[in-house]
Amino acid sequence: MGGAAVALFAATRRRCFIPLVTSSLPRAARGLHEAAAAAGEDKARTRRRRSSSSSFLGPDITDTWDPPPRPAASPLPPPAAGVDYESTATIIDGKSIAEDIRLQIAEEVLQMKNAAGHVPGLAVVLVGDRKDSQSYVRFKVKGCEEVGIKSLLAELPRNCTEDEVVDSVSRFNEDPSVHGVLVQLPLPQHMDEEKILNAISLDKDVDGFHPLNVGNLALRSRKPLFVSCAAKACLELLFQSGIDLMGKHVTIIGRSKVVGLPTSLLLQKIQRRLLVDLTL
Repeated sequence: MGGAAVALFAATRRRCFIPLVTSSLPRAARGLHEAAAAAGEDKARTRRRRSSSSSFLGPDITDTWDPPPRPAASPLPPPAAGVDYESTATIIDGKSIAEDIRLQIAEEVLQMKNAAGHVPGLAVVLVGDRKDSQSYVRFKVKGCEEVGIKSLLAELPRNCTEDEVVDSVSRFNEDPSVHGVLVQLPLPQHMDEEKILNAISLDKDVDGFHPLNVGNLALRSRKPLFVSCAAKACLELLFQSGIDLMGKHVTIIGRSKVVGLPTSLLLQKIQRRLLVDLTL
C-alpha cells in the first residue's frame, strides 16, 4: 500500500494548500511509533536518511540527487576459494524504510485532520475473486487504516460488464471525499483494460496509468501528477539506502506498465545527470 498512500497523501496536500500543525500521533500510528522506537534508535545513528522533503512525500521528480553519506564498509574476511567479492550484493532494508515512511505519513495525516477537518481518501475497485488480487487489496486497506487514511472498496463479480466497472470508477471520481482511485489489476479477460483505466480522473490516478501521466513522465520537460508507486518505490529505496547510481549500468528486467516501463522512464528522466544505461 505504501506507494499508493504516499501518492494519495501528496495529491491531497496539493489540493488543500493548508498549513499543517503539530500534534500527537493517532492510536494506530502511536503503536507503530512505540514499536519502532526502540529498534530504530541504533539504526537512526548508522543510516543517514534524506530530510522530510524527500521525494516520497511529493510528486516532483528531481534532476539531481546528492547521495547521503554511508557508514564505512566493514573489512572483507580473508579470501576463500570460489568467492568473488567484487560481485557481492548489498541487501536493502526495505522494511525499515517503509516503517519510517508510514510513521511520517501517519503524523502528517493527523496534522491535516486537525487543520482541515478531513483526511485523504483512497478508493479501490476490485473485479472478480482472484486470491492474489484480494490479498493485495487487503494490504492496501490495512495500510490505510494504520496511517489514518480513509479507504473505500467496490467489489464486483467476475462476470460483470465493463460499464458496471466504469460506473464504479465514475462514482469515485465524483466523490469529493475520495482523492485517489485505483483499479486492481489484472482484470478479467473479457474487459478492455485501457478503457477502464482511462476512465479514472487524471487528478485521482494514483497508479500513474493515465496516458497523460505516462506521457508527461516520458518527456523531460514535463512533470506527471502521479508516478507508478512501484517504480517510485524502487528509486526511493536506492536513494534512501545511499546507493550511488553515478556511472552505473542499470538493468531493468520486464516491461510491465506497473514496474518495468515507469522505472525505465524515471531513470531516463534523471539520466542526464546520472549516466545510466538502460536494458529492457
